[in-house]
Amino acid sequence: MPVARCPMAKIYLQALRERLPEQRVRHCVFTAEYLASFALSIGLDHDEAVTAGLLHDYSRDLDKDAFLEEARRLRLPLSEIHLAKPSMLHGPVAAELCRKEFGISEPVYEAIYWHTTGRPGLGRLGQALYVADFAEPGRTFEEAAETRSRLRKSGFDDALRYVAEMKVHFNREKPVIDPNTEAFLLWLKKNP
Repeated sequence: MPVARCPMAKIYLQALRERLPEQRVRHCVFTAEYLASFALSIGLDHDEAVTAGLLHDYSRDLDKDAFLEEARRLRLPLSEIHLAKPSMLHGPVAAELCRKEFGISEPVYEAIYWHTTGRPGLGRLGQALYVADFAEPGRTFEEAAETRSRLRKSGFDDALRYVAEMKVHFNREKPVIDPNTEAFLLWLKKNP
């Protein structure tokens, strides 16, 4: 089902265009469309899937000082990882801003908050956004294509585990690693 069927889509898109460059807006639309394409097959509500997909990067283009300032203003918990890499706050900041500005549901809030790292116990909408953000059709890297292939051939759970494995692999090459990324993968392996 298309993004346009979500009653709030026009409002969300207008807000995105006021905050983000067109390339980022396109990514949000691709993420929402991709997520909506498999949402019903895994028991998700279409409108919640579209909302999460469109709004997940609502705060993505803030600079590092603005991330920290917004996080403090919103009274979000700050870890050493957030202080070292403030862009890791883009999910939590977006979730809080979207709750205040649009009154998003708890599942959408959780999905946006954790879409970058995942976390043990993450709900199905959060898991789906985690996959869609990584593998939306505008993503041209090999692992995104492999994720789309796995989703088609082997199903959602296989695609989800693959994305979690790839994120752990990619993060090992970075100086700052969020422990939630590895904890999410371990949780998925224990809860097939």
